[in-house]
Amino acid sequence: MESGTLLFVFFGFALVAPFLANALRMPVPVGELLLGLLIGSLLTGELPAGLSFLAHLGFLLLMFMAGLEVDFNLLSRTPPKALAVYFLYAAGVPSSGVLVAILLGLTAVEGLLLSFVSVGLLLAVLKELKLPASFTQRVLVIGAVGEVLSLFVLSYLHALKKGSALEELLKLSFFFAGFFFVFYAVKTLLWWFPETLTVFVKDEDREALGIRLSLFLAFAGAFAARSAGIEDALGAFLAGVVVSYFVRKKKPLEEALSAVGYGFLVPLFFLKTGLELKLSSLGLKLLLEVLLLAAAALLARLLPAFLLLPAGFTPAELYRLALLLSFPFTLQVVGTELAHAAGLLDDAQALRLYLTALFSSLFFPWLAKALK
Repeated sequence: MESGTLLFVFFGFALVAPFLANALRMPVPVGELLLGLLIGSLLTGELPAGLSFLAHLGFLLLMFMAGLEVDFNLLSRTPPKALAVYFLYAAGVPSSGVLVAILLGLTAVEGLLLSFVSVGLLLAVLKELKLPASFTQRVLVIGAVGEVLSLFVLSYLHALKKGSALEELLKLSFFFAGFFFVFYAVKTLLWWFPETLTVFVKDEDREALGIRLSLFLAFAGAFAARSAGIEDALGAFLAGVVVSYFVRKKKPLEEALSAVGYGFLVPLFFLKTGLELKLSSLGLKLLLEVLLLAAAALLARLLPAFLLLPAGFTPAELYRLALLLSFPFTLQVVGTELAHAAGLLDDAQALRLYLTALFSSLFFPWLAKALK
């Protein structure tokens, strides 16, 4: 198929994805991945370079927005003792994930990927459930802590690819510190001289300037990371975390970026990811493996849950918490993409994890609602 025709098909599928997802009561990114699978079963041949490039830009923007989701306001309002307990639990999830994976004959990398925590899809589900505010807030804090720790797991996977874990993690730490201090210096300059930049910008243009600046920071973080020998997606993620730390009133910015990202570039990434999955091996055996992996993901969150009992959680709340943290669709897809590209997963393992992310994002939110 010609590149222009394929690009038209991609944007056509991106257009209908929200309608299909809403009709089937599934998250839009999940619907986009499923549509990508459909495209892959209908089309053959390689993607045009331009389309792959746009999909990769969507991937970087998605990572930036994932970093931007980290809610430092929520973390700062949490009592230190409770935050320490939440951190202990969040740190126990990857350990449990690796343990469960090894017991099931899986690799440690698969266990780490199954243990990822993300608040993106969680926020939408919590809004629908309308649970008690105190429980919802604690879940969100744990999710924010878990998402930050998932970043370090991603960093560890990147270090595994390079072979020298300590050297690579030190490099990543220095990169993060450098990006942080550059942003701090710019913010300080604007605090001392508030008209330095805004004097040249009309009021109606400032929102657009914020979007352009955020996009610049996302891709600047990716470019700087790549130049330093670090995965560009991690650079974009770190840039998002830094922006989230300094820009606390970020809801308008997040909404504007979501409109740009999820309206244009990010769907191309999910469609491309689905298209590249090879479903020729799809059968009963693979489906049973996906169910096993989903159960392993839930178990990884249940095993360390007793650590949260001193924080006032009841046993019923612990089970619901584990369910609510078991569908980190976006971050699991991203982590699988990185690990597969790095050679840490073969095609079969990556396919299992992609399908597990799909299944978990459909089944666990439904189960959480059913047990309400």
